[in-house]
Parts: sequence; C-alpha cells; structure tokens
Amino acid sequence: MGLSYTVKKSKSTRIGYRVLGFLFLILGILGIVLVWRLPSMKFLVIIVALMAAFYGVYLLRASFRLQAYDISYEFTEEHIKLNTHKGERLIPYDEVADVQWVEPTPDIDYILLQIKVGRQQFVLHFRNKRAYAEKVFAYLLERVPNLK
Repeated sequence: MGLSYTVKKSKSTRIGYRVLGFLFLILGILGIVLVWRLPSMKFLVIIVALMAAFYGVYLLRASFRLQAYDISYEFTEEHIKLNTHKGERLIPYDEVADVQWVEPTPDIDYILLQIKVGRQQFVLHFRNKRAYAEKVFAYLLERVPNLK
C-alpha cells in the first residue's frame, strides 16, 4: 500500500520573489554607489545597502529552491519518492530526521505536515483533508525509525 500527495506551488509567487529580490539587489547596489557621492552618513548607508543586497540575493535563491515548485510525494514501503521539476528523488525513511504535525488553528480544517531531511524541510499542506493528513502522518510514523 502506498500513498501519494501533490503540493502545488504558484508560478506567480516565484516570479514575485524574483522581482522583489532583483529590486532589493538593485537598491543595495545603488546604495553602495550612492556612498561615493555623499560623504556624510557613509556607514549607515553602507549597512542598509548591504542588508538590502543580501536580502535580494536571499529572495532570488529562495525562488529557485526545490520547495518553490510543485512536488508530488509518493510514500512507498521503503522510501519517499519526490517527483519535482528537476526529476525524481528517492528519500529512504532512515534519512528522515523528523515528521511534525502542525495545526495552526483548531477552528480551520488546515493541517501541515513537516518532513525534515537533513537541512531540507518539506511541508505538505492539507486543506479540508484532515482524514487523509492523519492517514499520511500515521503511515510516516510507522516507517520512520528515528521517531520511535
């Protein structure tokens, strides 16, 4: 018996991250260029410009990460199979460090399952699918040896 679930991500969100990241990066570069023109307040302008540039780089990198795209999860007996835009990836249950059940508000039927694998975190969100979320969570708890 295997379970599957697909997490859909919006293309407009990735584009928004990229546009904002590019704008922050440009603002950071313009701030550094501005320092050569204005002799006063150099330190403050450099700090703000560097923060803006680093935040722009962070947003750009976040828009290209694996979790920013659609992922189809297939939970089999031996591993979790991820079908992503970059291809297929197999994660053995031994590599899963943690599985968490997150229920942000009990009033709303919205459940998050967080699967941590090394430094990566995969979030499966279930809206109006509590029974299926419980089924996937129980399936993972049975197979992940680190949680027992």
